[in-house]
Amino acid sequence: MSKLNNTGMFEMMRGTPPPTWEQTCLDLDKKLADSRQHVTQLENRLRALWDKLEYERKHYMEQVRRLEEAGNNLLWNFCPEYTSDFTESQSDALKQWNKAKEVRP
Repeated sequence: MSKLNNTGMFEMMRGTPPPTWEQTCLDLDKKLADSRQHVTQLENRLRALWDKLEYERKHYMEQVRRLEEAGNNLLWNFCPEYTSDFTESQSDALKQWNKAKEVRP
Protein backbone atom coordinates (compact mmCIF):
# COMPACT_ATOMS: atom_id res chain seq x y z
CA MET A 1 0.00 0.00 0.00
CA SER A 2 2.80 2.44 0.80
CA LYS A 3 4.41 1.59 -2.52
CA LEU A 4 1.23 2.67 -4.33
CA ASN A 5 1.04 5.92 -2.36
CA ASN A 6 4.68 6.71 -3.07
CA THR A 7 4.17 6.09 -6.78
CA GLY A 8 1.16 8.43 -6.82
CA MET A 9 3.12 11.13 -5.01
CA PHE A 10 6.02 10.70 -7.39
CA GLU A 11 3.68 11.12 -10.39
CA MET A 12 2.16 14.28 -8.86
CA MET A 13 5.60 15.74 -8.32
CA ARG A 14 6.59 15.14 -11.93
CA GLY A 15 3.47 16.87 -13.36
CA THR A 16 2.34 20.45 -13.04
CA PRO A 17 0.62 21.03 -9.73
CA PRO A 18 -2.99 22.19 -9.94
CA PRO A 19 -3.47 25.94 -9.56
CA THR A 20 -4.34 27.28 -6.17
CA TRP A 21 -7.70 28.93 -5.55
CA GLU A 22 -5.92 32.23 -5.28
CA GLN A 23 -4.28 31.78 -8.68
CA THR A 24 -7.58 30.66 -10.21
CA CYS A 25 -9.30 33.80 -8.85
CA LEU A 26 -6.50 36.03 -10.14
CA ASP A 27 -6.74 34.43 -13.60
CA LEU A 28 -10.52 34.92 -13.65
CA ASP A 29 -10.14 38.55 -12.52
CA LYS A 30 -7.71 39.18 -15.38
CA LYS A 31 -10.03 37.56 -17.91
CA LEU A 32 -12.93 39.62 -16.58
CA ALA A 33 -10.91 42.85 -16.83
CA ASP A 34 -9.87 41.95 -20.39
CA SER A 35 -13.49 41.24 -21.32
CA ARG A 36 -14.65 44.54 -19.83
CA GLN A 37 -11.97 46.42 -21.75
CA HIS A 38 -13.03 44.68 -24.96
CA VAL A 39 -16.69 45.54 -24.33
CA THR A 40 -15.75 49.18 -23.69
CA GLN A 41 -13.81 49.30 -26.96
CA LEU A 42 -16.78 47.82 -28.83
CA GLU A 43 -19.15 50.33 -27.20
CA ASN A 44 -16.87 53.20 -28.24
CA ARG A 45 -16.69 51.95 -31.81
CA LEU A 46 -20.46 51.52 -31.94
CA ARG A 47 -20.99 55.04 -30.56
CA ALA A 48 -18.61 56.48 -33.16
CA LEU A 49 -20.42 54.65 -35.98
CA TRP A 50 -23.80 55.81 -34.68
CA ASP A 51 -22.60 59.42 -34.55
CA LYS A 52 -21.26 59.17 -38.09
CA LEU A 53 -24.51 57.72 -39.39
CA GLU A 54 -26.55 60.35 -37.57
CA TYR A 55 -24.41 63.11 -39.12
CA GLU A 56 -24.85 61.60 -42.58
CA ARG A 57 -28.60 61.19 -42.06
CA LYS A 58 -28.95 64.85 -41.12
CA HIS A 59 -26.80 65.86 -44.10
CA TYR A 60 -28.90 63.88 -46.59
CA MET A 61 -32.18 65.03 -45.04
CA GLU A 62 -31.01 68.62 -45.55
CA GLN A 63 -30.14 67.83 -49.16
CA VAL A 64 -33.58 66.31 -49.72
CA ARG A 65 -35.21 69.39 -48.16
CA ARG A 66 -33.22 71.73 -50.43
CA LEU A 67 -33.98 69.67 -53.54
CA GLU A 68 -37.67 69.61 -52.68
CA GLU A 69 -37.64 73.37 -52.18
CA ALA A 70 -35.87 73.88 -55.52
CA GLY A 71 -38.34 71.60 -57.29
CA ASN A 72 -41.27 73.48 -55.79
CA ASN A 73 -39.74 76.78 -56.90
CA LEU A 74 -39.27 75.46 -60.44
CA LEU A 75 -42.89 74.40 -60.57
CA TRP A 76 -44.17 77.74 -59.28
CA ASN A 77 -41.93 79.79 -61.57
CA PHE A 78 -42.13 77.85 -64.83
CA CYS A 79 -45.60 76.37 -64.87
CA PRO A 80 -48.75 78.31 -65.67
CA GLU A 81 -50.81 79.66 -62.80
CA TYR A 82 -53.80 77.46 -63.58
CA THR A 83 -53.56 73.73 -64.06
CA SER A 84 -56.00 74.00 -66.96
CA ASP A 85 -53.25 75.87 -68.84
CA PHE A 86 -50.65 73.10 -68.35
CA THR A 87 -49.25 71.35 -71.36
CA GLU A 88 -49.29 67.57 -71.25
CA SER A 89 -45.57 67.41 -70.41
CA GLN A 90 -46.02 69.98 -67.61
CA SER A 91 -48.91 67.96 -66.21
CA ASP A 92 -46.84 64.76 -66.37
CA ALA A 93 -43.92 66.53 -64.67
CA LEU A 94 -46.21 67.76 -61.87
CA LYS A 95 -47.61 64.25 -61.35
CA GLN A 96 -44.10 62.77 -61.22
CA TRP A 97 -42.96 65.46 -58.81
CA ASN A 98 -45.89 64.88 -56.47
CA LYS A 99 -45.35 61.11 -56.63
CA ALA A 100 -41.64 61.54 -55.83
CA LYS A 101 -42.43 63.72 -52.82
CA GLU A 102 -44.78 61.04 -51.43
CA VAL A 103 -41.82 58.66 -51.04
CA ARG A 104 -40.00 61.10 -48.77
CA PRO A 105 -39.54 59.74 -45.22
